Amino acid sequence: MNANSHMVELRDVVMEFEDKKVLDDLSLSVHPQERLVVMGQSGSGKSTILRLILGILRPNAGEVFFKQFEITRLKRRKLQRIRRHIGMVYQYSALLSSRTVRDNVALPLEELTDKRREEIDRIVDEKLDLVGMKDAKDLMPSELSGGMRKRVSLARALTMEPELILFDEPTAGLDPVIASVIDELIISLSEKSKVTSIIVTHEMASAFRIGTRMAMLYQGKIIEDADPQTFKRSQNPVVAQFLSGSTEGPILEGSQDAIAKK
Repeated sequence: MNANSHMVELRDVVMEFEDKKVLDDLSLSVHPQERLVVMGQSGSGKSTILRLILGILRPNAGEVFFKQFEITRLKRRKLQRIRRHIGMVYQYSALLSSRTVRDNVALPLEELTDKRREEIDRIVDEKLDLVGMKDAKDLMPSELSGGMRKRVSLARALTMEPELILFDEPTAGLDPVIASVIDELIISLSEKSKVTSIIVTHEMASAFRIGTRMAMLYQGKIIEDADPQTFKRSQNPVVAQFLSGSTEGPILEGSQDAIAKK
């Protein structure tokens, strides 16, 4: 299949850290305007997938594509240009504590474009307005709640009009009501801006609310990849256990085997 038909594609990717194989011959493709949720246990390699797409990490084997560009082969300058088309919302928002909301959101525009101050201000206002945070632009991150920081982080990810946004645990640490608000915001912004989203999470409620497609990562491989309704009915015992949160099943047995071997 032509890589052009995908927004993102990972082909036979192997990723090892020291002697631990985190991704084992993993293949995954994401089509334009999908909201793909990648689920899995803590430490299963979900965030590693995002870093590979951004080109922060290079795989030990395999290929990573963003549209027709093979990220794994790009020189630094070309990679920087490609990254302008990708927004990233970090788990803990990653706002600079010494800069106002306005300055945090303006950062990509100041660093990556030669736009003038007036145009940057206009874009910042527009993006903050989209996430309902326009009145907060003179505040410092320390004056914001967790949910507000997440909104500002989302506004910053949108400033470059990305085609792809990567979300690392977007509702981690938020109470259920605020988490729902952030989920709805991700859905509405994805649809309004026609962006493709990849969301890494292990929060079940968020996953099923946001995703148009779901993939489960286990022991370095994608073991289930389906639309939410099909995923919910998965016959795979690992997926079924993960969804139910049960202590009975292969997930804990696997980890106890690992402990026994040590």
